[in-house]
Amino acid sequence: MKNQTQKNNSSVAKAMEDKPLVSVIIPVFNGSPFLEETITSVFNSTYKNIEVLLIDDGSTDKSKELCHRLEKRYKKVRFYSFPKNKGLGRVLNFALRQAHGELICRINQDDRMLRYRIQTQVDFMDKNPEIVAVGSSIKLFENNGKKQIVHFLQRDQEIKKMWHIVSPFADPSVMYRKSVARKVGGYKQEFWPGDDTHLWVRMGTRGKLANIDKPLVEVRYHSKAASVRYFKKLTVVTYKLHRWMHNHVQKAALPVQLFWIGQLIAGLLLPPDMNWNIYRILKRVIYFAAGVAHFLRNLKVKNTIVAKVIPHPMALNRSGQ
Repeated sequence: MKNQTQKNNSSVAKAMEDKPLVSVIIPVFNGSPFLEETITSVFNSTYKNIEVLLIDDGSTDKSKELCHRLEKRYKKVRFYSFPKNKGLGRVLNFALRQAHGELICRINQDDRMLRYRIQTQVDFMDKNPEIVAVGSSIKLFENNGKKQIVHFLQRDQEIKKMWHIVSPFADPSVMYRKSVARKVGGYKQEFWPGDDTHLWVRMGTRGKLANIDKPLVEVRYHSKAASVRYFKKLTVVTYKLHRWMHNHVQKAALPVQLFWIGQLIAGLLLPPDMNWNIYRILKRVIYFAAGVAHFLRNLKVKNTIVAKVIPHPMALNRSGQ
């Protein structure tokens, strides 16, 4: 019985080795209020062949002590700490160098992943080797209990058609191939806090992008979130990023460039909450329009197939022959 148990355990271990190792990267900066909740969600995952990299970027709260405790509690956690703040881009590049996994799974210190998130994305990447990065819809929630689902464009062609207007992904939902991220040069600190989008665009020049159309992460929206605290900086960097894309990746039409200017002005003058609400409405409109266009394309293809299989009746001449 013991030998059989050992054999079974060996088979399980071998099966785990055959699965791609996933490196979950969580940068930490004064993240003690929600970090433990995030880590718990990661280790509740149905996919087990993971490692978790916690990198503290000069926190001044109790984050470092919490990270030490989490490293002791979970054997798959590796903790690194910088005495002074280096910036998110540099921290993420450090994490890429330390990561053992071929797939990188991103999540932020205040968000939660659903149990099947990693398994779903690993399966998707396995079945679609041309995909270099995959995100998902997200469930946005606030501490007051308010929730909403935010959808992202699913297919590569749609994403790249609209990436001059809306971002391809929600950062905490993304899984990507480490080899491609390293190949294009990793994160660029000068584009922070838009360095994630800058990376995805460059990766998109080397392969395809995609989103899974169901929520795989729960993203916490609160006043201390980086997307709120540094919104004006993000607004300026987003405009800079769009100009860079226009010059180096894909030309944008004049109306789109005028949209960028309007977006810049709104971002500098209006409060973050109002800007994010407008942006999410815009995303819903684009997502709906893309869905309708995809449906019509499929309908056209189906009608063409039907027309070939079932020819139209021949027109009769006046004699009925």
